[in-house]
Amino acid sequence: MVFEMIGKISLGKETEKFKPYSEHTYDSGWVKRKIMFNAICGDNRHLLTVDTGSFADGHGDVYTFSKGSVDDSGNKVKGESLKIPFKDRLTSPKLAEVAEFKKFIFDLEKPNRRYKLEKAAEKVKEGTSLTDEELKELGIESEADINDALDKSNKKRHEFISEWDFAEFIKKVIDSGKYSDKKFYIKGNANYSYSDNKKQVYESYVPQRIYLADDDADEYSTGTIKMIFNTDSLDDMSVEEKGKYYVNGYMFEYDNNRKSNIPVPVTLTIPVAADDADDKTKKKVEAIKHKFMVDDDTYKELGVEVNMLNGAQKVEITDDMLTDEQKEDLDCGLITLDDIRADLGGSVYGDRVQEYQFKKIARGYSRGRVDTVYTDDDMTIKPIEEELPEDTEDLFDDEEL
Repeated sequence: MVFEMIGKISLGKETEKFKPYSEHTYDSGWVKRKIMFNAICGDNRHLLTVDTGSFADGHGDVYTFSKGSVDDSGNKVKGESLKIPFKDRLTSPKLAEVAEFKKFIFDLEKPNRRYKLEKAAEKVKEGTSLTDEELKELGIESEADINDALDKSNKKRHEFISEWDFAEFIKKVIDSGKYSDKKFYIKGNANYSYSDNKKQVYESYVPQRIYLADDDADEYSTGTIKMIFNTDSLDDMSVEEKGKYYVNGYMFEYDNNRKSNIPVPVTLTIPVAADDADDKTKKKVEAIKHKFMVDDDTYKELGVEVNMLNGAQKVEITDDMLTDEQKEDLDCGLITLDDIRADLGGSVYGDRVQEYQFKKIARGYSRGRVDTVYTDDDMTIKPIEEELPEDTEDLFDDEEL
């Protein structure tokens, strides 16, 4: 599962049982570093986690991957495994070889400003003068300041090959207080682990790239998943009560404990069109519902983009929310719905919601769902046959969950 978000970031309040940032040293010399921070995206709040570690004396290696290349014959050559000593992770000459998708990035430059500075520097180098308007847009006073501004801009981009340094830098940015009112674009993956003892799958959202966003950027949080479902997945029994369809299916995600994929249960919601909705809206809901209807004993796969909802959502004001006096005043034209909204603080919120809401079909599935060879047996997580070695860290400490 891949997610994208735009929102503000912050650390939660520390309590006896919740530590937003922690470092724990084990007898073996291994130091576990963990940061859990909030991404507040409009009405939704998500907890993002970077959980990593290193040896206190700095020994060990960072395992990563190199960039692809093109040989003398013009053929594409895939990248390969790359090992860099942990103590050299910030200075090794091999850093230039690391593939982009293996880096952890935190960029504090304003969106597109670095690109504009690069283009401006090229124009000046070619002998073309910049206008006063262009200089103002770049935030510099004269052409002589361009190279210095570009150098400072490049220094705002921080690249890491180890989550150890990424976690530390995230905390540094939040603790500085300079960006408490700023929005960030965040991209990452959801990680999953299964506890055999508790018979439960644990989910964590792990950021990989964080970029400063425009102050007026719309806040959102979306995820992309490959949904596996069958004839029993679509649940329409709760439509009258909940006003939505539920699709109960699976995602296949990598479990590091097993070194293989596991079926992760996932529920998708499809909101039902209101009674007074237009025909196009009602037709859309039926079309979405139809994509998850299966009339045989096979499993289908469909990539979907979802809205990641986690919090009380804004709702439209309905008659049942109004007092008898408000209803009468509305009928008489003494007040308007806008007046009522203003009295209620500008917005009305419903119950807290935590769900993946269907948004649209994911890229690569424009031709529709695809057949699979999965069976019911594939949807069962098999227990780990071999016991974990002694002193293995317990990933499911109750106090951290």
